[in-house]
Amino acid sequence: MHEPTATHHVYILSRVVGEILAFCEREAPCEALGVVVGERCQCEGQRYVRVVDWGTGAADAGPAHARFTPEGVAEYHIELDERYGADRDRPHLVGVFHSHPFGGEPSLSERDLATFGGFPYDTPGNVFILVTPRTGHFLVFVRESSGQLVEQEWVEYAPFAGTADGH
Repeated sequence: MHEPTATHHVYILSRVVGEILAFCEREAPCEALGVVVGERCQCEGQRYVRVVDWGTGAADAGPAHARFTPEGVAEYHIELDERYGADRDRPHLVGVFHSHPFGGEPSLSERDLATFGGFPYDTPGNVFILVTPRTGHFLVFVRESSGQLVEQEWVEYAPFAGTADGH
């Protein structure tokens, strides 16, 4: 039996990529903020995360900051509960996305690292997506077991006909 590698491959449903990009564009000039849901999986010793949906709620946001309000956290939980109900097999929170609307080469700021460095974002395998709508950048980072956010290549996928991802 092999030990899982530290690398987390990330697969994001095409619909989710398009909707997140559109949401980030609509929120400009303020930063956008939301959560991504899916599942953390392991196959043949490889870890991966499959992102199948997203949600959002009220946030205190400006051109250089965004943080969910307590009401916003409740809103995205309610939104996802309404969408998926109490099904045990429903998608679970696997990370967060956030935008930098001002353009330029995207990178995680000190504020990003401080905001998303603690609970509930500190679980190994969590995905952090950084979007720069002006330039079209969509960067994906994964929280490693060391606590570091490491940029990962990711795959945009379309569901097969008749699968749960296909809505």
